[in-house]
Amino acid sequence: MSVFNHKLMIGSGVVLTGMSAGHAATATDLVSNTDNQKPPNVLVIMADDLGFSDISPYGGEIQTPNLQMLAENGVSFTDFSVTPYSAPSRAAFLTGSDPHEVGLGNLFVFNTPEQNADPDYVGHLNDKALTIAQRLQQAGYYTVISGKWHLGTEEEDAPINWGFDESFVYLKGDGNHYKRDNYPDGPDGDQPYRLNGELTELPDDFYSSTSYADFLMESLNTRPDDKPFFAYLQFTAPHSPLQAPREDIEKYNNYYQDGPRALAEQRFENAKKLNFIPESAKQPTMVAYPEWDSFSEEDRQKEIKRMQIYAAMIDNMDTNIGRVLANLEAKGELDNTYIFFFSDNGAAGKYRETAGRWKDWVNNDHDNSLENMGNYDSYVSQGLGWAQASNMPFGLFKGYTSEGGMRSPLIASGPNIPKDMVSGKYSNLMDLAPTILDITGVQKTTPKGKAPLDGETLIPELMQPNVQSQGPYEAEVLEMNGAKTVRFGDFKALANTHRFSGLDDGDIPTQQWQLYNLAQDPGETTDISDQYPGILDSLIAYYNDYAEDVGVVEVSPTSKQ
Repeated sequence: MSVFNHKLMIGSGVVLTGMSAGHAATATDLVSNTDNQKPPNVLVIMADDLGFSDISPYGGEIQTPNLQMLAENGVSFTDFSVTPYSAPSRAAFLTGSDPHEVGLGNLFVFNTPEQNADPDYVGHLNDKALTIAQRLQQAGYYTVISGKWHLGTEEEDAPINWGFDESFVYLKGDGNHYKRDNYPDGPDGDQPYRLNGELTELPDDFYSSTSYADFLMESLNTRPDDKPFFAYLQFTAPHSPLQAPREDIEKYNNYYQDGPRALAEQRFENAKKLNFIPESAKQPTMVAYPEWDSFSEEDRQKEIKRMQIYAAMIDNMDTNIGRVLANLEAKGELDNTYIFFFSDNGAAGKYRETAGRWKDWVNNDHDNSLENMGNYDSYVSQGLGWAQASNMPFGLFKGYTSEGGMRSPLIASGPNIPKDMVSGKYSNLMDLAPTILDITGVQKTTPKGKAPLDGETLIPELMQPNVQSQGPYEAEVLEMNGAKTVRFGDFKALANTHRFSGLDDGDIPTQQWQLYNLAQDPGETTDISDQYPGILDSLIAYYNDYAEDVGVVEVSPTSKQ
């Protein structure tokens, strides 16, 4: 049972798109055709709060040539689901299991008192967790992680205890991208890092994306020669605070002058040109964002600057991805490395500058003047308008079970993976663990007492990708912080959380089930629950079974965070 995958089959005789009745593509087909007899390496790259259409292979105007190159040398997935929050997504990827089963039933800071009393909501990996790093390490792989951890701050929670030989990690969810001396503690306390399990101080020249790439390259370059590697690079870009080198920001000086709605329209049309969505699809309405001409000139320039910095962070992240790839190529290892790129959730619409527990710290301890925005001592968020534009062609953003909150790019490349292909088949975060284990030839059996692998291997789709949209052939269920969704075939039922995730009461319907046909309406613009009440009832029944199965501790209808 998984947060995504409630195991109720449509029926027998189903043949998946991308597979033939005569021969289903296997990991042996993918790996055995290579001339290189060495065990394959694996590099996993995760962005933080990246919108679906931000990067160039997904229709974005942001300069990401290295991700473009990966897409042109691999498969881009257009229906890849994550959770709407950081830590649960990281747990789902690392374990291949339902976050509720491995300690991340909610983002810990959002726990209700009832959830705090439950062992599946402890905010770190629990005793039932078994990570792919542990599995690969036991099989002789060298394992390294660099970047955001967000799966526990105590020493016993450190990555070295979860299968990583080398680690340099930021422990919490929100952190400055530059070193800042005497930085006042924020709402979540201090901003700690661990180096190989020990708390550590940052160097003076620290910038998150560059420093994470540096550590990863240094670790790979000094590992034992006889060991293949599993490398996990977790950028904190483009998560707030929006901060980037000045030269990267200046590259976008003339961008975004017409505001978020103009960008949203451009991104939506690009999705059609790429055949990611039907020509007949409707564009989601931008929610709760003022008209562009209602801003004063000063406020308009600040809004523009937000997106320029956000773009610069993604641009810089791509540059550092390029450095890592060039390093692998120089070592003769790129051609034997499988690479996966995705985000933990959609772009974030919540303004930290006005959000309850954040606003005083953000506004009192930072210089957010127009001239200083993007510097080490500033703190600005992407905000409602730009986040919705970033997530086009889907609606809403991080924190919601709308597609904008939980649809991520996924690029996969490596030996024998077809080049410049697109897959429209549904997949989710937990599919990556069994996929990687298949690629590396490591057993997928799970010891007694550990949470099972709940995902399905993507090997058939990697070998024979099909651009046509194909929804899940089993009910795929997700709950997080009171937000709920069920997908089955073309249909999706969702109930938005009433807890504050960036929108105020009344901006969208909350705590009521809606129904959409994603094949026709990927932007979730037209609720069809009145037309198909029987389908909605069936999907709600799947949710109820799932909630009981994984032990969801429901959020009270009156609970606000």
